Amino acid sequence: MPEPAPLEVSRRLTRQETHDLSMIIRDRTKVLKAHASEQAAACLADFERQMASVYSFDDDEVWQKAKRDVQRVAEEAAEKIAERCKDLGIPARFAPSLQVLWHGRGENGIGARRMELRRVAQASIAAMQKAAETRIEKQSLDLRTQVVALGVLSEDAKMFLESLASVDDAMQAISFKDIERRVDSQRDSRRLSYGDYEP
Repeated sequence: MPEPAPLEVSRRLTRQETHDLSMIIRDRTKVLKAHASEQAAACLADFERQMASVYSFDDDEVWQKAKRDVQRVAEEAAEKIAERCKDLGIPARFAPSLQVLWHGRGENGIGARRMELRRVAQASIAAMQKAAETRIEKQSLDLRTQVVALGVLSEDAKMFLESLASVDDAMQAISFKDIERRVDSQRDSRRLSYGDYEP
């Protein structure tokens, strides 16, 4: 999602224009977030459709031929097994048999595997939706800030607006080393409090 271009106007906006533009930006933000939610639901539905797909052997010519070839070999082998069972005196109802089965779902036919895949898909889609909503909110804030800056403001208000930290500055990258040091420090503090710290 591209960053909004700076607003360009040839004059200062009136308070009413500033208010109206801000309201439109807020309404647009709601619509965009609803669209992100709709897209997330569509992604999840598409994933479920793919996971529920059953592939029949007659969907593909290569599969058809492979199944026919295997079926022919299996039938010949079944005849040999039946003959041998007859020679051994094994009644037909107790005789072993050979079958060839086509599994149209693969590992997606296993309930536990479907649950695992569904959990990962839901987490991934939720993360994408949250990221999209954050971008929308940031753009909305940027646009509203521009609108206010173009309005009739006192010099003090303009200085205050310019002094506000950007959203990008509000979040710093998390350092693994910093987290590791913090965890180690907390663990050491707990050891000292319980008197079992070993230098």
